[in-house]
Amino acid sequence: MPPAVLTATLLGLLWATLGCAQVPIQANFDASQFQGTWYVVGAVSDDQTFLDSKENMKMSTVSITPLANGNLAVMFGNPTPDGGCQKMDATFAKGSTAGEFSNAAMAQTDIRVVHTDYRHFAVMFFETNKGGQRNVWLQLYTRTPELVPEGAQKMQQLVPQVGLNPSQGALLPKSDQCTSTFVQVVDK
Repeated sequence: MPPAVLTATLLGLLWATLGCAQVPIQANFDASQFQGTWYVVGAVSDDQTFLDSKENMKMSTVSITPLANGNLAVMFGNPTPDGGCQKMDATFAKGSTAGEFSNAAMAQTDIRVVHTDYRHFAVMFFETNKGGQRNVWLQLYTRTPELVPEGAQKMQQLVPQVGLNPSQGALLPKSDQCTSTFVQVVDK
């Protein structure tokens, strides 16, 4: 067997052993269509902090703006337990494939737009590595604060493929804690 084929085979076996499969990326990803406001209506993760607090979490708001260099400027609005809104700016650095990004500041080593129709939903994959602890996330983004059945179905199909269990997920209840303030900030 040629060395390149052997290496690829071994890497594939290692990936499968870790309980993960190749995570797809949206074909022909178009950042200009992806830009705008999204709502995080659902999430699944093996991150213990998420699992411990998922019952108390509410829907987040995300604004995405493509940058000239291929990166994405991302603004998050996360509802806080005291009724406020925590805002955070981030940059998703473009990867080698359109629709693939990373964010070193948030220890997100792999961010992928797995599937989107651009108008209604997007399924996002995140891999984090903090202090040697690897975690995976799936998030369902929607253009309105409503669950989109097609998006939910795409995410459910991906859950076992990335080594997660449906019990590790949550549908996030609507919250206007960030929406009004967040939309005002985005519109400026």
